Amino acid sequence: MAKFYCFGPALLLLLLLMVRTESRGRFEPKILMPTEKAKSTEQEDTIGTRWAVLIAGSNGYGNYRHQADVCHAYQILRKGGLKEENIVVMMYDDIANHPLNPRPGTLINHPDGEDVYAGVPKV
Repeated sequence: MAKFYCFGPALLLLLLLMVRTESRGRFEPKILMPTEKAKSTEQEDTIGTRWAVLIAGSNGYGNYRHQADVCHAYQILRKGGLKEENIVVMMYDDIANHPLNPRPGTLINHPDGEDVYAGVPKV
């Protein structure tokens, strides 16, 4: 069975969330935190489409944190207003239902955390 190591174990998370502002020639973040308000919807339409790419390139239960971090990043992006269809998620998805997972079907990213796996696109 061939294994795919194209991402490499060191590549955990890749967020491409910066867009060049044409008027000032500098980079500004495009994703807002849930507590921040957008300046105007008109400005958003003229800037372009926001995209995020989230990658967890490692597999196996020993690398639980990699997939949990990607799922947590997905939840933050969704709460920040990024559309589901503009978030690309690439991960092995072998942890949530792993026999060693004490909370089957869920992923958490800190001991008392909520499920960050729910809502993440699965193929």
